[in-house]
Amino acid sequence: MHIGLSRPMAPPYPIPDVDAALVAQYAEELGFESILYGEHPITPLEDDSRNAVHTEGVPCFQETIVALSRVSAMTHTIRFGFGVCLVVEHNPVRLAKQLAGIDYYSGGRLLVGIGTGWSRLEVEVMGGRFDRRWARTAEAVTLMRQLWTQERVAFDGEFNQVPPVLCFPQPAQKPGPPILLGANSDSVFQRIAAYGDGWMPALVTPELIADGPQFIRAGRDKILHLAEQAGREMTTVPITCILHGKVDRDTLKRFADSGLLERVNIMIPYFQTLAEMRERLAWMAEQYL
Repeated sequence: MHIGLSRPMAPPYPIPDVDAALVAQYAEELGFESILYGEHPITPLEDDSRNAVHTEGVPCFQETIVALSRVSAMTHTIRFGFGVCLVVEHNPVRLAKQLAGIDYYSGGRLLVGIGTGWSRLEVEVMGGRFDRRWARTAEAVTLMRQLWTQERVAFDGEFNQVPPVLCFPQPAQKPGPPILLGANSDSVFQRIAAYGDGWMPALVTPELIADGPQFIRAGRDKILHLAEQAGREMTTVPITCILHGKVDRDTLKRFADSGLLERVNIMIPYFQTLAEMRERLAWMAEQYL
């Protein structure tokens, strides 16, 4: 099981976040296998949406595709990606082009966790339809995979109509970077079984982390059962798990001993400066690697 990092939200506006490239460079130097960045392009000011992690609403994040492009250019071995990408907030042709380019020029190091967002206002400001967000996401994944694997692509869907086009370069990873669906619900398990490459659960409470291996085993088994019912040949479920909260060596050993996970990405404690970043990451390397 690989050990990686997950980046926390940026400092409160207007303090700029530490450059993702510098965070990833130091993480690579310390020996972490991967680093994931979430995505929220805007912070709506008149929005009372909340979730278990973002109790104060939609957080400030640096632009994730820009951040991952900088990580790609300034590192050599560390894997990197979205934890998660809000696909419904993107034009899928443009997103396919951007992700393919990042994967191609990084030598195939991109991971693509995906989700749909939980703030109606954010999704709709960015051009998405909140009530159809999962249907649009499924169609976008289908279109992106065609652009990643076919020379000429024409597409006639419910939300996207594309006349014959070329879209290059294609990703270094074949048939494309792995698409891992986030969230932990039965409906998400059905979507993974239908069109996902794997699962990216986020365990955000002490209870979920304590019960993590059992929870993940049950989720994996549901996904495999649903895939079999759908007639899809799916013999394994690649799992990247994000841990948000108190983690120790014993916790990681339990996850590793379960044999269920490709990697665990641990949330980095909050920091505002480059010096604080180096201090936090060095401490995490001592604790977990």
